[in-house]
Amino acid sequence: MMKEYQVTLLCQTKQYKPVSAIVKLDIATLSNLTTKEICAEIRKRGIIKICQARYWTTADLKRYNYTIVKMREYNIQKIEKDNKLRYEQIKKERGWS
Repeated sequence: MMKEYQVTLLCQTKQYKPVSAIVKLDIATLSNLTTKEICAEIRKRGIIKICQARYWTTADLKRYNYTIVKMREYNIQKIEKDNKLRYEQIKKERGWS
């Protein structure tokens, strides 16, 4: 079963904007690994994908202080649903509807 994860790199000094990538991973093939190992694999693939897209090296990540990594499961249906609910709440609060 393929799952998608969003890996985001954050600048520690907040001088630069966050960068992210979507990583697709087949969890069934990694069933013999622990949760920590799976997280490490997702993190590694995400960093590689970001670096390839921006033509960066690990030295560039250090130079721009991209040392904080955040990961989350990327479920587009859930995200769209949450955005729609949030928008309806904003409309209600501001008296638009």
